[in-house]
Amino acid sequence: MVRHLIRSFFVTAAVIGSASAQVGDSKTVGEPLAALIVDGQNNHGWQQTTPLLRAILLNSGRFTVDVVTSPKRGEDIGAFAPKFGSYDVVVSNYNGQLWPKKTREAFAGYIRGGGGFVSVHAADNAFPNWADYNRMIGVGGWGRRDEKSGPYVRWRDGAVVRDTHAGRGGSHGRRHEFVLEARTPQHPILRGLPTRWKHTADELYDRLRGPAENLTVLATAYSDPKTGGSGEHEPLLMAISFGKGRVFHTALGHDTTAMKCIGFQSTLLRGSEWAATGRVTIPAADGFPSADAVSSRDPLKDVWTHIFDGKTLSGWTQKNGTATYRVEDGVIVGTTADGSPNSFLCSDRNYADFELEFEVMVDNRLNSGMQIRSASNPEFKNGRVHGPQVEIEASPGEAGHIYSEGTGRGWISPAKHRNDPARRKAFQNGKWNRYRVLADGARIQTWINDVAVGDVTDPKSKRVGFLGLQVHGIGRGAGPWQVRWRRIRIRELTR
Repeated sequence: MVRHLIRSFFVTAAVIGSASAQVGDSKTVGEPLAALIVDGQNNHGWQQTTPLLRAILLNSGRFTVDVVTSPKRGEDIGAFAPKFGSYDVVVSNYNGQLWPKKTREAFAGYIRGGGGFVSVHAADNAFPNWADYNRMIGVGGWGRRDEKSGPYVRWRDGAVVRDTHAGRGGSHGRRHEFVLEARTPQHPILRGLPTRWKHTADELYDRLRGPAENLTVLATAYSDPKTGGSGEHEPLLMAISFGKGRVFHTALGHDTTAMKCIGFQSTLLRGSEWAATGRVTIPAADGFPSADAVSSRDPLKDVWTHIFDGKTLSGWTQKNGTATYRVEDGVIVGTTADGSPNSFLCSDRNYADFELEFEVMVDNRLNSGMQIRSASNPEFKNGRVHGPQVEIEASPGEAGHIYSEGTGRGWISPAKHRNDPARRKAFQNGKWNRYRVLADGARIQTWINDVAVGDVTDPKSKRVGFLGLQVHGIGRGAGPWQVRWRRIRIRELTR
């Protein structure tokens, strides 16, 4: 019985063949990319690592994630047929039985036609006799791979070497911390990251071998004989082109300890985005490890949820006013209506304590805002939306400060904060601005482009309510003007 369990890089010299750099992105930067994780069989603990992979992708705000789980080893796999074409990138946490022929053909066709693929750690042990798969991953290990599978790929004296000596494919020494070195630092996946960084304790795969066609070595690590290694600088991060598709191959990630490394998480995210689109917009993670010290974070303690799917206004309902809201290129576009009062596109869900992030761009002549913990009741001013509002307006101004919309209280943020020159310049006119809102108990804090702006303790406002995207009312004969939102995500705080 099939169980499809859906649970909602570095130098030209490092290129073997001709790695593709084409952009196959049919989506905008604002629209989330759809990722599919494949698991179900693996000689590693996929039950523990898949939740981390899912959380890493979700927490970035760039991906939506589904998980498809194969039948158990030994069960009938004949009907296992994930719908690869519904996704921008497939992430494999699978090392098990050979997929059915039709599924293999569908997957190869998906990648060859421009789909993205990410091979994580032991996924490069899989399918030693499936020729297309081995071309996708470039090199692999175990499964009786040997010199007939293709050469070893090594970094020697500043260049990639294809070593055709006879020998087994795949081994590793004792788990330990080790330093990765960028060999193609200007590749989109690695551009801007440290060129040397220490990874948490992991298996350092060595002696991987395979077709190594159209493969770019992004980063290597020295496999020290003192830890049972090969004595070679082994490729651990790679980029491969297969037809029109792109593959990011990370040999890191043996277990949850390895996946908690911020370096692993950041390269996984950037590699996944590159595989899906051919470009990278995800910045380096805060706390990225140095060459001397590891740095870890548990992604399961930091779970974010998209509340705008990048395609529709599902989950949102308009209240008040006659302004219009539509989705365009992964962005919610709010447009003023002649003579309309304030309009609000409100979340169907209420939120209490949370951290909220979004990006916004507004016409310089328009005032807008983000409602938080707000309400609309027939008995209060005929349903007028009311509650705390995080201000959105051109600089210099009061963007990021807290206003009590619809209640008559006016500004909650004190005048000394609203008049502070640095805070008044945090908003960048004509550009996308990144807002962060932290509502924890009676305290509300805001940041714009990493500049601390609002900080109030307000016991008078409600502690729970909906979110709302405001298009401010305008007089007759004015406008039309627009405000745009994208990458809206929330992390609910629990205790």
